[in-house]
Amino acid sequence: MENNAVFEQNMVVMRHGDRIDHDQPLWRERANRPWDPPLIQFGKNRAWSTGKTLRTIGFPIHRVIVSPFHRCLQTAFEVISALCASDDQSLVGVENSQDVVIDPTRVKVYSIPNL
Repeated sequence: MENNAVFEQNMVVMRHGDRIDHDQPLWRERANRPWDPPLIQFGKNRAWSTGKTLRTIGFPIHRVIVSPFHRCLQTAFEVISALCASDDQSLVGVENSQDVVIDPTRVKVYSIPNL
């Protein structure tokens, strides 16, 4: 007997929300971690809205893989919170990036207009 079952995997790829260094260019000059800018409130709100929209995509989200950068963790937190539709913060485990060691001499910063 031949097995003609079709297996599908769905993947959603997204970027982080709006970050502070794009909104406030001088932020880098006084930041302790200039390579790791957080989101602005608008970025958090957009991430939350994206999470609410993802609830309607028609397939479940089983796993979230995220970069350790602060803005990425904040984006994932907002999206997951909206997906769960709960204000209970204990349902979502998010660690900050304070303990992530990054060698600033190995970081290259690129600015691509209109992205």
